Amino acid sequence: MSKLLTLIFSVSLLCFSANVIADDKLEQFPKRVFYPQLDYIDTQELAIGLKENKFDVIDVRDATSFKALHVKSATNIFVKSESFEKEILDFVAKSNKPLVVYCNGISCSKSYIASSKMKEIFANNKITKTVRTYDSGINAIAYAHNDMVLKNGKDVSKDNPLIAMDKIKKHTLSPAEFENYIAENNADDYAILDIRERNERIIFKIFMFQNEKKIALNKKEKMIAFLNKVKQDNKTLMVYDVAGRQIFGLYELLKITGIKKWHYLEGGEFGYSKYSLRAAGL
Repeated sequence: MSKLLTLIFSVSLLCFSANVIADDKLEQFPKRVFYPQLDYIDTQELAIGLKENKFDVIDVRDATSFKALHVKSATNIFVKSESFEKEILDFVAKSNKPLVVYCNGISCSKSYIASSKMKEIFANNKITKTVRTYDSGINAIAYAHNDMVLKNGKDVSKDNPLIAMDKIKKHTLSPAEFENYIAENNADDYAILDIRERNERIIFKIFMFQNEKKIALNKKEKMIAFLNKVKQDNKTLMVYDVAGRQIFGLYELLKITGIKKWHYLEGGEFGYSKYSLRAAGL
């Protein structure tokens, strides 16, 4: 069954994967090829700028992810909010510094989409404003400079640590392991949860022979209700996202609901696509 899953996924993916890129920089940041007009900033430059108070920082993720972990000076303006343009214009009216936009990182689309929207908004309103895109994302700056972030609204400390990666690793499965778990276990014993945003999906449904629940992290009440039902039914939660980068926001909800049996797909959809192509010999 697992070979069939990978083969079907691979054939579907080929329809969308003409952009398999060999260049090292684009391999590390695969979505930059779609946004060549943006001005990118790396972790070192951002950290120096934050220390010197040179930037106004905008976190364009949902409120749940922002609360779980964010840059201390960041303002949360969700890119999918209907009031995004108004909030950006209100923010810029009070800002006299270059803007830095970030989301979860690497394969997350939000920072790219938000930066592009902001440049268009500023052009339409004849506003001269520098917009930098930090596509390494919140995890990168958090682990490189944990004094620059807040976790659940508090400084990172021994009493409020960043997620211990050794604990996360115990719940993280490689694409092959994740696929084998689904293929080898009774579907009544687990629940598959897709936390990708709709506009971030390349393949609509990865595990096409299985029932999946699709709930984005910003749908907090709906997410908690679903997680509580999974716990009540004593099922194992199988979770995936775009690139394996939304663990912070998700982990906080797992703690709230007390779920102990869960597995997270390493690399998300992006990692699974690479595995599927290799497994199919493509």
